[in-house]
Amino acid sequence: MKGSDAEILGVLDDLLKEDDVLVAMLARKGFQGTYDPTKFKLQDVRIWSALQSTMNEFFDIIEKFAGTGLDKVYFELGEYEAMFFIINQMDVALIVIIPALANKGLLEVEVENARRSITRMIGV
Repeated sequence: MKGSDAEILGVLDDLLKEDDVLVAMLARKGFQGTYDPTKFKLQDVRIWSALQSTMNEFFDIIEKFAGTGLDKVYFELGEYEAMFFIINQMDVALIVIIPALANKGLLEVEVENARRSITRMIGV
C-alpha cells in the first residue's frame, strides 16, 4: 500500500474522535493492516475474538462479490454494529465498530469521507 501508516492513522484517529466510533481500522485478510488498538474504545473481548477468527472468511466473501459492485457491508453483533467500507474492491476495508443504537446516518458520512481520504493516500 502506498501512503504512510502515519497518514492513515491520522485519518483513523479523526474517526475515533467521534463519540460513537469505538473502533476504526484499515484491515485486510489475516487481520493485517493499519490500526492502533490502544486508541480503541471497545472493551468487549468477544467482539475482538469474533473479528480475528473470521476475518479471512469475511474477505473471501468480499472477493466473491467484488465483481458485483459490493461497496459496504454492515452486520450487528449484539450491542454493536460493524461497518466494513471496502476500498476500491480490493482486499482492504475500513472497519468501524459503533454501538448498535448510534446515529448511523451521520457516522456513515464521516466514514465515507475517511474512506475517500485513505483511498487517495494509498493511490487506488
